[in-house]
Amino acid sequence: MEQHKNTFNQILTVFSYFFLLNVMWALLCLPVITAFPATTAMFGTVRKWIREGFDVGIFHVFFQLFKENFKKSFVIGLFWIIAVVILYLDIYIIFQNEFTGRSLLVALLFFFGIIVAFTTLYVFFVLVHYELSIFHTLKNSLFLSISHMNFTVLFIGMILLTLVITYYFPFFLLIGGSLLAFSMYGTFHKLIKKLDEMKA
Repeated sequence: MEQHKNTFNQILTVFSYFFLLNVMWALLCLPVITAFPATTAMFGTVRKWIREGFDVGIFHVFFQLFKENFKKSFVIGLFWIIAVVILYLDIYIIFQNEFTGRSLLVALLFFFGIIVAFTTLYVFFVLVHYELSIFHTLKNSLFLSISHMNFTVLFIGMILLTLVITYYFPFFLLIGGSLLAFSMYGTFHKLIKKLDEMKA
């Protein structure tokens, strides 16, 4: 009986950690300009949980990582917003007008969109795992996404699954973001370990 009680308490504690992390992340994402620093802090927090266990805590870790990575992740976030706005405006203009070479431009924009999406998938992993310049963070994120396409497809599947679950079970919003980050970084952590073993 005591063992079951301890197990229940552990599950409740872990759930509360995911819930609190999700709330802090969501609140700091409300101002769009802090969404990237907040997401980086969330991935950094789950990274510590995976590597060191849940005993490292949550509040101190999250806000410390938010502060440490703010500048770099903020600038990358600005680049991302600019890229998305350019994509949106170009697509809008192209589909509002008929002109020669339209198909080629659509193909180029699609290719650019894929690059932005693939880079975004890995950028938070790279931000919290490596100490790199902004250029090399983006470069390595894109390289990893292309060179390990099986993981890239898996990450896309995780995101889609989370969206589907949230659609049918809205209460999943309580922990959806943090649980997704934990699952994705846990998978990325296995990839990094595999790469390190290959280098050894």
